[in-house]
Amino acid sequence: MRRIFLVIYVLFCIEVGGFLFFLPWLPLWLNNGLLAHWPGLRHVLEHAFVRGAVSGLGLVDVWVGISEAIHYRERS
Repeated sequence: MRRIFLVIYVLFCIEVGGFLFFLPWLPLWLNNGLLAHWPGLRHVLEHAFVRGAVSGLGLVDVWVGISEAIHYRERS
């Protein structure tokens, strides 16, 4: 059961991390209906620092997933 949880956890971390890494640099990041209602939020999300921070969070998430897979030890 722990192996199944680990596999699901690692895949989840890698998928979410990849999503967070690439999403800020896609046109979808700024061209969505949600930001039409809050122009101030759109102004903040246009900054390269915010985009880089979200991408960095994605890389950390991928690193956590891979690290968990590498350091997994079966308990006896």
